[in-house]
Amino acid sequence: MTTSNFRPMQRRDFLRKLAITTGGITVGGSLLAACGGGSSTTSDGLSIGTPQNPIKLPVSTDPIADGLANESGTLEILNWADYMNPESIAAFETKFGVKISTSIYDTEEAAVAKLRNGTFKPDVILGMTDTGLAKLIAADILQPLNKSYIPNFGNVISGLRNPYYDLESQYTVPYFLYGNGIGYRTDVIDKSAFAQNGYEVLWDTKYKGRLAVLDSYRDTLAMAIFRNGGNDANSSDPDEIKKAGEALIEMREAVNPKVDILGYQEIPAGNRDIQFLWSGDMFTAVQYLPEGVDPGVLGFWYPETTVTKNDFMCITKAAKSPVLAHQLINFLSDTDNALLNREYVGYQPALETITVDMLLASETIPESLVDALVTPEKYEIGLAQVTLEPEVDALWLEQWTAFTAG
Repeated sequence: MTTSNFRPMQRRDFLRKLAITTGGITVGGSLLAACGGGSSTTSDGLSIGTPQNPIKLPVSTDPIADGLANESGTLEILNWADYMNPESIAAFETKFGVKISTSIYDTEEAAVAKLRNGTFKPDVILGMTDTGLAKLIAADILQPLNKSYIPNFGNVISGLRNPYYDLESQYTVPYFLYGNGIGYRTDVIDKSAFAQNGYEVLWDTKYKGRLAVLDSYRDTLAMAIFRNGGNDANSSDPDEIKKAGEALIEMREAVNPKVDILGYQEIPAGNRDIQFLWSGDMFTAVQYLPEGVDPGVLGFWYPETTVTKNDFMCITKAAKSPVLAHQLINFLSDTDNALLNREYVGYQPALETITVDMLLASETIPESLVDALVTPEKYEIGLAQVTLEPEVDALWLEQWTAFTAG
């Protein structure tokens, strides 16, 4: 496949290709839940699961009963911007005769705070990760799921049906997969620039004012740790965390980076040349290219040492429409609906029925972005991020504040 063969994603093309694809992502190693399950609870009441110590989260209420009727009216969603296809929303509204209203968050930390203080009052939350799950559980914000309403849970990648952060998937259903890496303009930067320590490119002064990093303290500080030669995405070493913060300050002085989650818009628009971002953002970026621009101008470097993860869908304890909330999760876990959703969002659904082989065979992935796909091998060796102990989290936040305050 070459860039010249690329064509924008079409749902009928995906469905036609389903019959010719094989294999799926098998989650193992760093991301699978081990047998059994323990409980690691901090003094702050955070129930933290790790790949080495998976956790069955505490339950404070029963799931909703079986066989309840769907509610009417409006389903309230909390989600990232551009993280659900408007066509998917319309299809759900038509099928269930309801309306969807979406509130937007731009960091997990802000979302958790606003959920705690009641600013956000959604039925369903999309796109959270396990780094925020313990805080949601501690604040008693979520309700356990009744999977009788979610028969499509069987489509989920097998290893994520029992994740280390939520054994038995009591509260969560996976949404999308992604890894952390560097998106860039191939008409400005050659991929050979990443041949050695590719992270160093983010400190190159030639991209001053044309560079950005994720507005995510865990992701961007971890990236600096990897750049410095470390390999712990959850480091509790004060010296290592401090050196990562100092490295980011060096970056700030060298290249004056933007700190945001807008790479999927800014790179295709030509407003910046390079950004540390989530891999799925570069597939989304294809949709934002000006008309007539070859998608080959978009590239992605997938580091050998990086974070690979999934986010998930969950339902709030105070949901006014809990049955509809379950229906939405089931709807988005359907293969056809997930493909429709991906046409707009770009990220890889966490479903066994939507494989890397299928995406490649569909010719909907530009050759220049093949490296952004999360293959089984990448997922296997990817580093997991987990909720930090509060005192360690404070060290990370201290360095992040020093970086962003300048």
